[in-house]
Amino acid sequence: MKNHSRFFFLLMSSFIFLTISCTNTNQVDSPKPKGYYRIELPPHAYQQLDTVFPFHFPYSEYATYQFKQQPNGDYWIYINYKQFNADLNITYAALNQDLRERIIEEDKIVSFHYKVADDVEFSIISDSASNIFGQIYDIKGMKVATPISFWLTDSSNHYLRGALYFNNPPNNDSLQPVIEYIREDILEMINGFEWK
Repeated sequence: MKNHSRFFFLLMSSFIFLTISCTNTNQVDSPKPKGYYRIELPPHAYQQLDTVFPFHFPYSEYATYQFKQQPNGDYWIYINYKQFNADLNITYAALNQDLRERIIEEDKIVSFHYKVADDVEFSIISDSASNIFGQIYDIKGMKVATPISFWLTDSSNHYLRGALYFNNPPNNDSLQPVIEYIREDILEMINGFEWK
């Protein structure tokens, strides 16, 4: 019986010791706030996109591109940022005295975002020396599918539009550093853009 009492005493002492040692009375358990992954942004570096297109421009060395020529002569260009799961989709069309209609259509496309956008800011592009005119739209809001879009023209022969898309549900609060990074690439593209 003595052995049983000693064993029981030893077992209870161990249990109490473990219970006390595993309890921290200073720490209160609380749920952790939702966090986002840290996004590593490489330094900006550019290469020239110069193919069969009637224009050329610099684009990111960290991106790849594909293009398709449509039967009507338009080009669809896809600049893919694999690291960020993002695409800059560009469409080129030769103008057929329809610049006004194309600009109105672009404004309609941007207006679809008004329901979810917190703000839409636009900047006018006007470079007479390079014969490049257009607008950039910064569409702000957490659920906006296209945070940046733009169009360029020479006002007589060429029209090009572009839009940035992420290949995942929009959450632009967490993607804001990437949006700003790609926006800088878009500005570099526009600044180095030339018609042939």
